[in-house]
Amino acid sequence: MKIKKILLSFVVLGLMLSSCEDDFLETAPTDALSADVMFDSYDGAQLALNGIYARMFYFDGDGLGHHGAGYFGNYLDMDKMGEDMIRWDRGYGWYTGQYGWLSHRIADGSIPAGRWLLFYELINNANIILLYIDDMEDATPSQRNNVKAQALVVRALSYFWLVQRHGIPIHIDGGNNPGVPIYTEPTQEGNPRSSVAEVYALIDQDIEDAINYFSATTNPMAQDHPSHTNLAVAYGLQARVALAKHDFGTAISAADEAIALSGSLFSPGDFAENPHRLFNDAGQSEWMWGVRINDEQSAIYASFQSHMDARFMSYASLGNQALINHELYDNMAPTDVRRNLWVAPEDHIEDDGFYMAYNNKKMLSREVGSFVGDLPIMRVAEMYLIKAEAAARAGQDGVAQETLNEFVAHRDPAFAGTTNTGDALIDEIMTHRRIELWGEGHRFLDLKRTETPLDRREEQGHNMGLANIHEVDPGDPRWEWLIPQDEIDANDAISSGDQNP
Repeated sequence: MKIKKILLSFVVLGLMLSSCEDDFLETAPTDALSADVMFDSYDGAQLALNGIYARMFYFDGDGLGHHGAGYFGNYLDMDKMGEDMIRWDRGYGWYTGQYGWLSHRIADGSIPAGRWLLFYELINNANIILLYIDDMEDATPSQRNNVKAQALVVRALSYFWLVQRHGIPIHIDGGNNPGVPIYTEPTQEGNPRSSVAEVYALIDQDIEDAINYFSATTNPMAQDHPSHTNLAVAYGLQARVALAKHDFGTAISAADEAIALSGSLFSPGDFAENPHRLFNDAGQSEWMWGVRINDEQSAIYASFQSHMDARFMSYASLGNQALINHELYDNMAPTDVRRNLWVAPEDHIEDDGFYMAYNNKKMLSREVGSFVGDLPIMRVAEMYLIKAEAAARAGQDGVAQETLNEFVAHRDPAFAGTTNTGDALIDEIMTHRRIELWGEGHRFLDLKRTETPLDRREEQGHNMGLANIHEVDPGDPRWEWLIPQDEIDANDAISSGDQNP
């Protein structure tokens, strides 16, 4: 029996994630709850696990202000740092530094520190669960395996975000460049930066272990709540990671597994009326993993929806409208139902912030004025796009064409199928990926992993003054986020000489 003298580091979250009276995810105020109490029972372990998921969307405003949209603040960071989410005006200033490629290069700034802290909190809490989970006396082996698997998925996801942002892509120089510190047990001692390859090795092992643990449960696909993970999510994360590593064979096979285990793609008819419901309701068929948020958990003006939904008094309505790249919108066929996710230029209404041409209609609140809407972490559409891209980059044009054709047929009923091959096929797939995953936090990391230059131009609709940085070539050190100065100051194993250039 382990001696349990440490206190859990979970943030105080005396709350419930709820959308109906019997559907809630309970968490305990565990800042002062010792591990021997927390892991005395399976219910206690579930509270700890739920605390992790609650932390993912919890408003972390300390130091971050209204950049603090929890996990989903990362979505806004990544898309505003790409070329596909255009910032109309400065508005109240939130996320302007990200759009201008400034925030991530300020070591003592709030953005690098806040995002770093979020993921290391998730990692530490996952480590605590993994350390003590086998001490539960009232849990079945299946229950223990399920909790272990979910903790491992969260840890792998957290390291994946960190290493992608702070490290050079793994396919460059064999992954020998500096990554981020690795911790697999709770500790108060700082570790040095491990190599990018070492971080990915841990991610791969965590995902493989999670898949094995889920497979050893009585119901590998069970989700007590939409915010929980399952076997399909583990395979989906494996597909994401493999694509970033250029391990295209694994990306294809893992995406296939995730697709086989998941729900169906949206049909063209689903986009006909109020299509935003497809992206703010965790019960929709494509959702593999998402967060369900109710009125009590809404962060109001600091929420993700506040920065995206301009239909009512929100940051989005006060000058922060999120527009799609005009050229990307124009690349959609007239029969592509995804056009309904943005305001068409011909539907523009002068002096109406919401009906500004190219404005977001995809990521909206469930009800006007509510600041409430579920948020997706993983959808089955992404799995089709991963498989198509991986196959095309592996030279399997036939597989890539077949996969893309199946996917696009669910978005454009008039789509006749692609005949492109080689680089032209890759470009076509990436265009569909940019359209489909707009607003879901992928673009900056996609540019970085594919070594695609940043390309922002006025004809795309960019506010060139706010955009600040218009072109960045692959290999430029500005692609790497700086290590937070707080980490350098507090961690004796990292010095100023270990900072990214």
